[in-house]
Amino acid sequence: MSNNNSLFGNTPGISGMVGDYNSIKNGSYGKLMKSYYKKENTSASKSSNRANKDNVIDKMIKERKNPTLSKEVTQANSKLSDSTRTLMSSLSALQSKDTYKDKASVTKALKEYVSSYNDAVESSKKTSLTNISKNIAGIMDATRENADALKDLGISMNSDGTLTLSEEALATADTGKIQELFDGEAAMSYGSKAASRLNRASGYINEANADTAAEDASKEVAATNSRSLMDTLKSVKSDELFATTKDAEGNERYDTEKIMSATEDMIKYYNATLGAARNTGTVGVTGNLSSMVQKTAKSAGELSELGITVGSDGRLSLNEDTFRSADMSKAKETLGKYATTIESDARLLNYYSQNSSEATTGYSADGGYNLNTADVVAQLYDSMQ
Repeated sequence: MSNNNSLFGNTPGISGMVGDYNSIKNGSYGKLMKSYYKKENTSASKSSNRANKDNVIDKMIKERKNPTLSKEVTQANSKLSDSTRTLMSSLSALQSKDTYKDKASVTKALKEYVSSYNDAVESSKKTSLTNISKNIAGIMDATRENADALKDLGISMNSDGTLTLSEEALATADTGKIQELFDGEAAMSYGSKAASRLNRASGYINEANADTAAEDASKEVAATNSRSLMDTLKSVKSDELFATTKDAEGNERYDTEKIMSATEDMIKYYNATLGAARNTGTVGVTGNLSSMVQKTAKSAGELSELGITVGSDGRLSLNEDTFRSADMSKAKETLGKYATTIESDARLLNYYSQNSSEATTGYSADGGYNLNTADVVAQLYDSMQ
């Protein structure tokens, strides 16, 4: 407490003791202590809040670099696409006049409709394909609106949104009412509303398939280039690359051209990885790409001494004259340090490029947070520095 020089411990001897006694007696000491501990508690609270915030950010950064997408979600995505197509097919059958030539065909079509409907509803609750699941929700709304009419046909809606078909009730149902309910030409019919939603969902499925094909191609390129990047990072860290020989005068010489060639290869595959990885749409790839780019930006000053420039787009370029004139012992240190800094990101980026089923989104089956391909987490992390 001696640092609080207006109150305690600064006046020696009897007079100091008397002063301390008077401070305790008149309440000054109590006020000081309350003020001090209030400040300490506030500071501790802020530190705790900051620590909690940091922990959340760190957790999100970790998840972004090593994301998990449960098997349940992956399976739900696939099942939703398949069941939506089957639902469209069965609805189409119920809207075809040929189906109503005999009751057996109607019964078969309704069974397929209910089965695929239930599959779509169940998988839509676990999927990360939100554009498709929204349209399935739209079909469920239309089903609720027509619940009484469907019940007359033997189809009842359960509390979880799925349907149950009573074949016994269906056996006595009026086939004409079934055809009327599912009529695709009547604008306000249940069948028309369901078809409208399914057509939208189908469009999103086609878009998703096209995006997936493009992303898969990018993943393949990213995997190939990131593997080459890993090899070149290993090369620029090697003692073999920086081995010296003696010239005619006995001086130690580096093979500058060889070192520069290895550095150019590293830059080549870094830039190629950067371009391909940005288009994969996979969180595990883009998360580690973002981390790699940030680390490269932080190393820009040291790299510039070797003639390596980091562009506004994150790509690297090399000034050969600057590199040749640089101290190769310094180049060994700088390149080795930089390669070590980004190699874990390159390795994880390569892993997720090859494992396309891993973490296409940040959704989890238990309602975990969603991560998209934007660099939101990276920006949050930077703002904390």
